[in-house]
Amino acid sequence: MTTFVTVGNATQPFKRLLDGVAGIIATLPQPVIVQRGSTPFSGHGYKSVQFMEMEQFGRLVETAELLIMHGGAGSIIHAVQAGKIPVVMPRRAKYQEIVDDHQVEFTYALAESGKVVLAMEPVDLEKAIADALASQSNNHLSPTPPELVRLIDEKLKNYAMQFKV
Repeated sequence: MTTFVTVGNATQPFKRLLDGVAGIIATLPQPVIVQRGSTPFSGHGYKSVQFMEMEQFGRLVETAELLIMHGGAGSIIHAVQAGKIPVVMPRRAKYQEIVDDHQVEFTYALAESGKVVLAMEPVDLEKAIADALASQSNNHLSPTPPELVRLIDEKLKNYAMQFKV
């Protein structure tokens, strides 16, 4: 049993997610491995790395009992392909975690399709974790990457249309 937390490789810190995880670290499946990216993060009860090779990332996604992630498409695709239902907290522009709210729109769509469980704020993490673990244990069907790819493609095209002149 393991918890893998990843904030991706964005240059903006994602302190909101990591502080939320730190507050409930003792309740998570152990050991807890945190990929902290550009976020200063220190404390006890977990192993922390700034970045990792893709092979190690993939192995952790495959073997972790619980995944807690930012709302990046790449991370989520890996989780879904591994048959996991991750807890996802999208980075938000209002907190200067990202330049715009594309992760919010993207993760809402994935949550509606049952591919992820959203935790919009740190206070939502405990319930989202319980929901994700319950959904994952009931998820006897194989993952459907083609449907996920179609959904991502549709969302990105709609997002791009907003900027066409």
